[in-house]
Amino acid sequence: MFKTLRFRLLLGIAPLLAIMVGLGLWAVVMFTRLGGRIDVILKENYRSVLAAEGMKESLERMDSALLFAIGGEEQRAHEQFDEFRPLFEKHFEIERGNVTLPGEQAMVDRLTRLRTEYYEQAARLFALGPAGKEQRTHLYFAKMLPLFRDIKTAADDVLELNQRNMEEESARARRAASTSTRVMAFALIGASVVATAIALTLSRSLLGPIEAVTQGARAMARGDVDQVVPVLSGDELGELAAAFNSMARTIRDFRQAGTARLLRAQKTAQATIDSFPDPIVVVDPSGMVERANPAARRILGVVATNGPLPWTPPPQLKPVLADVLGGGTDSLPSALDHALSFRDDGQERFFLPRIVAIRGDANGLIGAAVVLTDVTKFRLVDQLKSDMVSTVSHELKTPLTGVQMAVHLLLEESVGPLTPKQAELLMAARQDSERLLAMINDLLDLTRIEQGRVALELRPVAPADLVADALARFEPQAESEGVTLSASVGFALPPVLADVERVGHVFDNLVGNALAHTERGGTVRLTAAADDGQMRFTVEDTGEGIAAEHLPRLFEKFYRVPHSRHSRGVGLGLAITREIVAAHGGQIEVASQPGRGTTFTFTLPTAPSNGDFQSAGAVARG
Repeated sequence: MFKTLRFRLLLGIAPLLAIMVGLGLWAVVMFTRLGGRIDVILKENYRSVLAAEGMKESLERMDSALLFAIGGEEQRAHEQFDEFRPLFEKHFEIERGNVTLPGEQAMVDRLTRLRTEYYEQAARLFALGPAGKEQRTHLYFAKMLPLFRDIKTAADDVLELNQRNMEEESARARRAASTSTRVMAFALIGASVVATAIALTLSRSLLGPIEAVTQGARAMARGDVDQVVPVLSGDELGELAAAFNSMARTIRDFRQAGTARLLRAQKTAQATIDSFPDPIVVVDPSGMVERANPAARRILGVVATNGPLPWTPPPQLKPVLADVLGGGTDSLPSALDHALSFRDDGQERFFLPRIVAIRGDANGLIGAAVVLTDVTKFRLVDQLKSDMVSTVSHELKTPLTGVQMAVHLLLEESVGPLTPKQAELLMAARQDSERLLAMINDLLDLTRIEQGRVALELRPVAPADLVADALARFEPQAESEGVTLSASVGFALPPVLADVERVGHVFDNLVGNALAHTERGGTVRLTAAADDGQMRFTVEDTGEGIAAEHLPRLFEKFYRVPHSRHSRGVGLGLAITREIVAAHGGQIEVASQPGRGTTFTFTLPTAPSNGDFQSAGAVARG
């Protein structure tokens, strides 16, 4: 027990506690003495001083009443004398009950005699009445005035005696306070010296082992784990030093074992990514390359090294990689037509990139992995499919045109009259052939756009003109179907750089779909507004809407929303629309809620500001 740190601390604090208790007791005694002297002053002197002052004041008012009586103010004299006589008696009784000083009783006895005689003479003066003015005057100056002066002198003697005693008690209190202050100051100085000595001794005995452990911990933080601190005592500080030495031994053992495991893990990780045929690059949060497999070194030009090295990723990957390292997500497209082209052993190969964030146990970002998936075979198959579709569509278009011509001639009855049934069948055949021709034209347009064989005729055009043309084309259809078609374009909007025919095809697809999927009584609304250097167009309807699970695939080729009540075509319209918008340098997106409608939004770049084109103004039709 006597070797514990707690005992040493209590032993060091005990003298300080004793000093504090002693000073506190001394302060209590001195404050009690001072309080006693103040109480003496209040009890023995201050009350007598107030009583003497009160007697003098009341006596003067009674003397004034006697002068009123001599002057003939009989009623006023009686009222004032009767008013202040009780006050005089009150103060006199206070003084008579507060005799505390030597000689004060004799003064009170004298006041008693003079008071009695004064009251007797005052009664004689009032008894003479108003008719005895001369007798009253003689009595006042012969008897009453000397008695008045004697009473005041006696009250002054009481006042002076008590005031003198108050001054003496105050002086004694000041001397006691001064003595207490000096004693307290010396005691505080002594306590400070003792406390300083105890603190220095205690701090040296406590801080020495703590500093040794602290220096050892700092050295271990710098990587020097070969630390041993001396064990100087058997208390808690000694146990702390022993525990530190044990911890240092354990860390050294773990470090040796961990280094071996880390080397094995590094070799395993490198061998794992080396086994992948696709290029893989692992970077740290600053973008420095940590690991790269042979495919990445061969195709991306990453230099083999044992440590982090700078790397400049391809321009298509650089912004996305920076976004992922900044805490964002991979936003690279996954379609085959967005594959990146690289040369490998003299051959062109295509890769779809993917960037994956690597996070630690605390969900903190520790790097990213760049993976390039080889899609060369799929790209060739897709190219073959596109070529085949283009060839087949082109070969089908010529005979289909001939079939349409034959049907048209038959319907015109150029080769003979038709029966009603024959005309009905030919009308159905013409509608089917026109629908088939539209599908073939869509396939041909999509193939040409994907292969880059369609040249856009870009020119400045006012957004209001594009919207107005779309309204003009669909107003008859909207009116026949009972749907309200409206548009709103702001004034003074800058012109857009667009191929009018192709953008018209975009509006045809979007507005046509909106009308097809909007019931009678609904609305379709077209708008245009400037948005950060681009023009944003929207086609909004109040139709049946699209479920959320179908929105990501809506722009895929040949995709149609299942179970749609107004599904028509083969699912190429929106795919063509997306390609046309992308060819203009814009983007298209969709938002929808089932039962509440769908909104398609696409952007087009604005024309250069140095052109001489002027907008046609605003349109608001409905």
